[in-house]
Amino acid sequence: MRTIVSLTTAALLLIGAGCGNTVKSTAGPDDQGASQYGGPYPADSLFFSIERTPCFGKCPAYRIKVYRSGYATYEGISNVERLGQNRAWVGKDTLALLLKEAEAIGYFDLQDSYDRQVTDIPSTRLRMVSGARDKSILARAGVPPELKAFALRADELLLPMAWKRAPELGQ
Repeated sequence: MRTIVSLTTAALLLIGAGCGNTVKSTAGPDDQGASQYGGPYPADSLFFSIERTPCFGKCPAYRIKVYRSGYATYEGISNVERLGQNRAWVGKDTLALLLKEAEAIGYFDLQDSYDRQVTDIPSTRLRMVSGARDKSILARAGVPPELKAFALRADELLLPMAWKRAPELGQ
């Protein structure tokens, strides 16, 4: 009888210790410090995206989405070397640099849209999420030079990555 009481007590102590301060983590092994890129969101929430839209000519059209974990997707639409769905991993240094450069130009304080009724020019759609800040910008006409430079810098950082063709759905 004493053995049963001892085992029951030990089991209750183990259960109680296991129910204590449990913290659920969504971070992977390389996600330490992910909060510095925008707070307590899951590691796979959107961090940055850029989309270049088609025009009537030969404008490159594509979409890039970068997530807090560093996972990134690229969709080549038209007039680009890499068509279709692709994926890659972005380093934490690149994530930090994108955020730093966005903050340097006052990205979160810029207008939501730079546009006029002009035909046959491509637009750039940008979005950045950092903490409670979530800013989307349509840049087509009358775009400030610093925003144009930021979009070009994002291209410089992201387009040359080692993109791998994503498997088609259903395969």
